[in-house]
Amino acid sequence: MSKDKNTITRLIKELAKYPQLFYSAVFLTLSISGIAIVRPLIINKTLNNIQSHFDTDMLHTAGITLIVLMLVEATLQYTNSVISVILGQKLVLKTRKKLFEHITKLSIHFFDTTPVGTIVTRAVSDMEAMNEIFSDGFTTILGSIVTIIVFIITMLFINVSLSLAVLSILPILLFATWLFKNGVQKAFKEVRNAVANLNRFIQEHLSGMSIVQQFNAENTEYIKFTDLNKKHRNAHIKSIWYYSVFFPVLEILSSIAIALVIYTSFKIKNFSLGEITFFIMMTQMLFRPLRMLADQLNTLQMGLVASERVYELLDKEIIQNDFGTTMLLDVKYGITFKNVSFNYPANPNLVLKNISFFIPANSVTAIVGHTGSGKSTIAGLISRLYDISIGEILIDNIPIQNYSLKSLRESTAAVLQDSYLFNDTILNNILLFNPHITKDIVIDAAKEIGLHNYIMSLPDNYNYMPQERGATLSSGQKQMIAFLRAYVHHPKIFILDEATSMIDSHTEQILQSTLKKVLENRTAIIIAHRLSTIQMAQQIIALNDGTIIEMGTHQELMKNKDYYYHLHQAQFESEQKYA
Repeated sequence: MSKDKNTITRLIKELAKYPQLFYSAVFLTLSISGIAIVRPLIINKTLNNIQSHFDTDMLHTAGITLIVLMLVEATLQYTNSVISVILGQKLVLKTRKKLFEHITKLSIHFFDTTPVGTIVTRAVSDMEAMNEIFSDGFTTILGSIVTIIVFIITMLFINVSLSLAVLSILPILLFATWLFKNGVQKAFKEVRNAVANLNRFIQEHLSGMSIVQQFNAENTEYIKFTDLNKKHRNAHIKSIWYYSVFFPVLEILSSIAIALVIYTSFKIKNFSLGEITFFIMMTQMLFRPLRMLADQLNTLQMGLVASERVYELLDKEIIQNDFGTTMLLDVKYGITFKNVSFNYPANPNLVLKNISFFIPANSVTAIVGHTGSGKSTIAGLISRLYDISIGEILIDNIPIQNYSLKSLRESTAAVLQDSYLFNDTILNNILLFNPHITKDIVIDAAKEIGLHNYIMSLPDNYNYMPQERGATLSSGQKQMIAFLRAYVHHPKIFILDEATSMIDSHTEQILQSTLKKVLENRTAIIIAHRLSTIQMAQQIIALNDGTIIEMGTHQELMKNKDYYYHLHQAQFESEQKYA
């Protein structure tokens, strides 16, 4: 309950930022509640007058007045609906923008441990559920409550006996409403969980469809999807079942209340025609907001659950705290690792174990080792995708935490083995909407690394759309574009993490000569399995199981005939075997 209170408090604070819309909605809601009682009162008075003496003019006046009141009420309801929807959409737009901005600042660890489908559900489906709070939540619930109170007070004022006849059904109605609310609330939670599971499953399998088809797993995955879909269907059916039982129960109770009104008027025999008609009308009108209130409370409850999930994501701690104020403008001395140990948050096993080394500025350092030795982890730590807890990483003898995260990452560019391209033009994938880079700069850079002719051969050349994740390009082509993307941003620290692993030997030879020019006077780190790409390095660091085995130049390490030598020979013999 405290969570609901906290969520409601936050929502009210958000509403307070749009006072004109919110108070207009409240005013219109109260006005509609006030007008709703006028029609039965006019009918009551008119019928009583007709019963005592028939007056045609009064009948005409009453009819016109009722038509005008209905038109006014309809207009107010329309205006209220529009204002409520606008208010809801404004809040959803603002909250969704804030949520996306927050998501982009979360640590990579969050994305390592949270399914993408879950995040999509929070940003899309849960946000729409939040909108229901404003379009069919706060103000409508307030309107229903006020309407019920006004109706009951008016009924008691007109006639206490007939009022008690109607209200005698109220305890049964409240009990039925309570049962309905609790049942539907549980069903709606199951629906929300089922939607999140479906989103997660579909997103994962659409992204990995090539794997599903390659391993003939279509039927197996279809069975899994069918099971998830059945759970989603059953949750929906359960919620509909509660509605299908509750609404007929309300109709039965309403009919019983009307029967009690008629029976009481027959027994006491001291009521006018207007009073009897008034109470029959009021019984129907009273049960309508009671029925709506039960539904609205469930809508509010599910909106609160969705809001709680959204706010929970908004409150996620940003592990990469950005308290640094120093700007990284250049690397003059170098990068120092001092007794650095690191493990990923989801795994207690150390990936790096008390390593220390120095990467001189304006030189090329290569890091080699078997898979899982910790090579790529070093690259992630330099750009602060992850933060260390043991040891120090310094750039020009200043801890990297002292640099602003923005300047650190602006000065660092990485080309990864699995290069990611967005569903946008090749030009925009390279620019990443950097206003300081023009198309001419991109073209000149593409010519330097021998990629211009290839891009020009594509339909629409630089405006070619490679589809999501670069699906229409080969892995090697994506890596070349990713290399160009990193290069045009002129990073001070250039990281190539298996950047040539997907490139054919001929293209790699062309890129090798380009690399010497590109990496000149830059602090560069080359991480590679293919040792032919790192012989230009002034320093080679050999890692094994998170520890440094040896360091030196290619020639020095080959003379040592130790770890690096055996690694090199094993790879050379393998290449010769399959040449």
